[in-house]
Amino acid sequence: MTCDDTTEALVAHMCELVQFYMLPELKEDLDSIPLEASQFESYHSLLIQDLPKLYDLVQEFLQKSGDGGHEEMRVNLLLLICELTASPTIYQLKDGNLLRNANELAKKLSSNWWQSTDVQVLKYYEKKLHRDCWKKQLGAVHGFGRYLELRYGDKSRMPTRMLAFALSVGLNVRECYDPIYKQLGVKIFSVMLKYSDPKDIQELNVHSVIYDHALKDAYNMESIEAIDSVWNCMYLCLDHFVDLDAFTWNQCDDMLDRLIQNVTMASSPKISICLLQFITRLGFYFTINRSGVEAALATDISQSEKLAACREECLALNASTSFRWAKAILQMLVLESDKLLQGVEVCTELLEQMLKCYLVCILPIPLQALHPHLSEFYGKFVAVLMECLVTHERAPPVLKLVLRFTELFTFQLENCSAQKLPADLAEFPEALKIIHSKIFE
Repeated sequence: MTCDDTTEALVAHMCELVQFYMLPELKEDLDSIPLEASQFESYHSLLIQDLPKLYDLVQEFLQKSGDGGHEEMRVNLLLLICELTASPTIYQLKDGNLLRNANELAKKLSSNWWQSTDVQVLKYYEKKLHRDCWKKQLGAVHGFGRYLELRYGDKSRMPTRMLAFALSVGLNVRECYDPIYKQLGVKIFSVMLKYSDPKDIQELNVHSVIYDHALKDAYNMESIEAIDSVWNCMYLCLDHFVDLDAFTWNQCDDMLDRLIQNVTMASSPKISICLLQFITRLGFYFTINRSGVEAALATDISQSEKLAACREECLALNASTSFRWAKAILQMLVLESDKLLQGVEVCTELLEQMLKCYLVCILPIPLQALHPHLSEFYGKFVAVLMECLVTHERAPPVLKLVLRFTELFTFQLENCSAQKLPADLAEFPEALKIIHSKIFE
């Protein structure tokens, strides 16, 4: 037998194995019957026993033939690897070694094989995922999301045909009752927004379609990962709305409206912390010094000198959007302050996010415009800060952040651009000095 015959036999055997290891089609649509992870135990057993043999064959093939030839084998192998490494999925492998090897193989193969397999891979997914067919194709639908990440995650531009198809798949899967498919849809949308040509996105109005559908999902979600992914997706859409104007109501305002509602209804401090980060990001979206603000907020603002540097960066912000939302944000901070009493770690994380939100969304607004809302806020919020110190027994992380808040409030009052403080704020500078001195007693 010649070397070529040996290679052909090896390729044929590998193709058979790959087809065998692909997740079989479901007998019924996945939204007709509930799926349980236990239903995939026999499939896992098969993979645990035999998948290492496939990895060995792939290594042998690569050594003999390099990266050339055998398109069918390359396509099938890439499709399998995408299925296996997709996450999160109900059929996900629990074996860490197998997953690690699969991800390493994906990285190795994807560096050279993608372009030559694009046409065949797209044909495969178009066949498996059109209309409602995807509901029986558990492996293909999750594999598709992973394929997009692997194929375009190196900043390759997604062609318009794939862009249009990915949009249709993303819209289809998000209609499923299971929240995991809404999350999968958002993952697909995010890859499209990151790695497609902005001109294609805008000409096809992809960003507007994605934004409208993602906003429908952005109500109360229990998973931090899902919350983070859907809001990140909408944030990515903003860069494609070329006519956004900070001085008039826009998509940022729609997002802030929903975010503030969601924070006040959040079931846990962790969710509030996650959502507050997006309120802060939207607060400096329109500013020309966005990167400077991001860098300043990333420092340890529990340190007085870091806070001062961050404060100066934030004072340069254009406050047009925040003007519209200042009252609602101050009310939200007061309502959320009850969660500061739940534990030192929670209190520290939440206080830090509140401080960042205040720096970006409230501090840049002139006191003359803000003072009607500020008097009530100071009275209620400072009282809760003092209660935090008592409840958490002056724990150092809490103490530092309480001090930073009192320093910031004092700065805000002392640097009023008017000749004198508005009457409704006149009592607070002295009160803050007394509070500050008592903290150090």
